[in-house]
Amino acid sequence: MVKKYKLSDVEKAREEGAGDTGWLTTLSDMMMLLLTFFVMLFMIIEPSSQDYIGMLRKVGDALGGKSLVERKFDPSVLEKNIEGLIKDNNLVNQVQLTSDTRGLVMFAEGDLFFKQGGAELTDDIKFFLKHLSRILKKNRYKVLVEGHTDDEPIKSERYPSNWELSTARASAVVRYFIDEMGLEARRFAAVGYAHYKPRYPMIPENRPRNRRVEIIVLREKM
Repeated sequence: MVKKYKLSDVEKAREEGAGDTGWLTTLSDMMMLLLTFFVMLFMIIEPSSQDYIGMLRKVGDALGGKSLVERKFDPSVLEKNIEGLIKDNNLVNQVQLTSDTRGLVMFAEGDLFFKQGGAELTDDIKFFLKHLSRILKKNRYKVLVEGHTDDEPIKSERYPSNWELSTARASAVVRYFIDEMGLEARRFAAVGYAHYKPRYPMIPENRPRNRRVEIIVLREKM
């Protein structure tokens, strides 16, 4: 037996169904207002391509989803160029190139960057950094420079401890990139770790290897 519905019952069901989805109208209106706002903002500020990409990323984050522009890190070309630089300058045994979750990492074992107890760049490393800066100019990746010392304590008028020495070494490399080679200052950060992040076990034989500067080309672009 087929059940018959009254017209009033059908109309009531429709009204109830419309009430359940009414929030979609409010949401669509809100999204349209947001889109209109950002289009107007874009027309007013006339951003560069980098600013525009940054804006899209922020909009995506604000909407609680993935960034509207994916941040991709393809280190293959950069890594190949740096490897070539190391080989061309016969620094294969002195400068190591590796990678981790942060990006590409290069570091020099021994006193290639500085003389023991000092923070003045050697002439040999200036030559290397000069050519490295030409590679960095071809991209806009951020760069972190870390200073590390061995575990022998230092106490002088200029460097009261290994903290000051390691920070001074990292800063010297950053200043060379900026002051001498004209790279953008906002791309760089310098940090000193004293002897608290050794790459090798802290035994006397490894002191020259732990006394180092690490240059990390980060995955993040400007």
